[in-house]
Amino acid sequence: MGRFSCPPSELSVQYDKPHLTYEQLVHVLEDRGMRVDDFPEAIRVLKRVGYYRLSAYTYVLRAPSPDGTPSSTRSSQFVDGARFEDAVQLCEFDSRLRTVVLAGLQTLELGLRVRIGHELGKIHPHAHMNSSHLDPAQPEGAHARWLEKYRELLHEGRNEEYVTHFLVKYDGQLPVWAATEVMTFGCLTALFALMPPKPASKIATDIGASGRDPLHAWMRALNVLRNNCAHNARIWNRTTIYPPAKTRSALEPDRISHLRSADNNKLYFLCALAAHLLRNIDRDSQWPSSFVTAMRKFPAVNGMTPQTTMGFPADWESLDLWRR
Repeated sequence: MGRFSCPPSELSVQYDKPHLTYEQLVHVLEDRGMRVDDFPEAIRVLKRVGYYRLSAYTYVLRAPSPDGTPSSTRSSQFVDGARFEDAVQLCEFDSRLRTVVLAGLQTLELGLRVRIGHELGKIHPHAHMNSSHLDPAQPEGAHARWLEKYRELLHEGRNEEYVTHFLVKYDGQLPVWAATEVMTFGCLTALFALMPPKPASKIATDIGASGRDPLHAWMRALNVLRNNCAHNARIWNRTTIYPPAKTRSALEPDRISHLRSADNNKLYFLCALAAHLLRNIDRDSQWPSSFVTAMRKFPAVNGMTPQTTMGFPADWESLDLWRR
């Protein structure tokens, strides 16, 4: 059985739905009660976006299931007044939001690279290569697994000029402050978890977290969000993977104390953490303003709001976190 194969289940159902043309797909939406005002434009949208991707935005316009099944499932029929344009507006909003969020997370990733490379470099230029320079309490095999991934990334980046320089002149041994440039956000996050407590806590304190473990949890969740943005996955109305715990530490900054009552499974929670970290990395960061601007363009569709779909507090724009 292949690496990604799943064993058949007794409850498995053979997929037997036929392939449909774009025209037929639009008719399916119409037959289920969706209003399509411009048929040719709907076809152009499906050719550009895809029926399956758009279904993430049409699903919320479907009526609740009438048979008492869990609220997470819906009828195949759309609510009265549902429009194809509504789904398109949600999809386009999500695309713009991904662009803004990704820009902030890229800046955050860069700031973390610098700090992790700098603090580990104080210990040893190659601290990342030897577990004796890292947390002695790390799980067994954790560094070996990290090292395997790092070496894969190093191999993939072997044609970069700065990598080639170290490969040729120093037998491939990049100092940690250069090695962090090869790492993905996920690899960097895993390395942070392996850092000795003292320098890791210093980084956390410097950028507004109450300690190593909270910052690592934030980084882990933000890395997933970053990947969703980079790979054009939906972030609007999406449940968070690896949601960070709500902290109530005395060291918790006032600027994010409102997150104690926020939903840590929703997008707002992560974006608020990103804004907080970015303001500590660069006090003149313009990203919070860009985020506010993007959110003000949330489309008015079927009564949905940022509060009901993404966990935003009702008065979020008035919070110090988002104000210049």
